[in-house]
Amino acid sequence: MFTKGDVYYRITYPNIDMLYPSIETFVFIGMNLSDEDEEDTWYFQFARSYAKSGSVLESSQGDRAVVCATNKDKEDMLDLSGLMSELKAASVRRTKKSQSSG
Repeated sequence: MFTKGDVYYRITYPNIDMLYPSIETFVFIGMNLSDEDEEDTWYFQFARSYAKSGSVLESSQGDRAVVCATNKDKEDMLDLSGLMSELKAASVRRTKKSQSSG
């Protein structure tokens, strides 16, 4: 599903209408990396941190924050194709909203 070292994206929306996406960028660093994982867990490092300091698995430098995704939320992590589809859907929602209000 995810490829180590590849870039993935997570989109969040500030409102329920899902009109204005906010995009976060991550690098997949591995699965089930902690002995404390009680279920399958995918680990993603923030792309900025990865670009500056390398993988948290290989370096003790820089920001070591990661995002963990379990089965219920791994679908939130999108590849480029998924990102483009989601952005297109948001654009369609904005167009429909503007047409219906004006």
